[in-house]
Amino acid sequence: MPENPLLPNRRLKELLELMRRCHAIDRRNPKQLNREALLAATAIHLEAGDILLSEATDKAAPFFAPEQKPNALVTWKAVVAPEDNVALPKVSRLALCAAMAQGLRASGAGGVVLDLTTIPSPEPGWADTLAYAQHARLPLLLAVADPTAGRAARSANTLSLPAISKIAKKLKLPVIPVDGEDAVAVYRVMQECLLRARLGEGPAVIWGVLTPQTRGEKLSRSAQPIARMEKYLAVRGLLRPKTTPRPRG
Repeated sequence: MPENPLLPNRRLKELLELMRRCHAIDRRNPKQLNREALLAATAIHLEAGDILLSEATDKAAPFFAPEQKPNALVTWKAVVAPEDNVALPKVSRLALCAAMAQGLRASGAGGVVLDLTTIPSPEPGWADTLAYAQHARLPLLLAVADPTAGRAARSANTLSLPAISKIAKKLKLPVIPVDGEDAVAVYRVMQECLLRARLGEGPAVIWGVLTPQTRGEKLSRSAQPIARMEKYLAVRGLLRPKTTPRPRG
């Protein structure tokens, strides 16, 4: 099968290894299962000087954070001025990410900020933060792992696909739902969003839809993100398909 120049074979193999590393860490936390495709396929694009932030309880994401460059950040004092009468909140992690994105843009380093979050988790002021980021054309990407099947949030301070889609339509902010368990699909979406951000076109939201699971329930082997990626590589002759040994006698 011919090689895709936008996703070369070496990157496919690297992506699979990153997924395996993420899964090995996430398996200790039942709340973050099956998101290895989303984390690996977004983090693989980051370069030195970019910033990856995640929730405090996220044990895997810090291992994928790129090397930092000095003097590339900004303090709150530099971002108090509103953008189109939209002020940046000071009470959420997403707002801090927006401040960092503004710092990277001001430094001229060309970096981007990737904020990785799993819902449902409170994010006060998320709508104002995204409005600020869009008006300022900040290099900010929000990657959301959503195991709720896109259900609406009960609180205005909690991210949900219906709520963010409504705001995004008004702001003309790209919100791209994608199968969060399909590493190749996430890779391509992240590739496009990252290029926009680096060109100064502003933020985007990558909404990774995961399979809802009840307590104790697990995805079948064939449906798991790593197994799907292994099959993808095997079809392209990049990985030997796993075979079941024949019983003796």
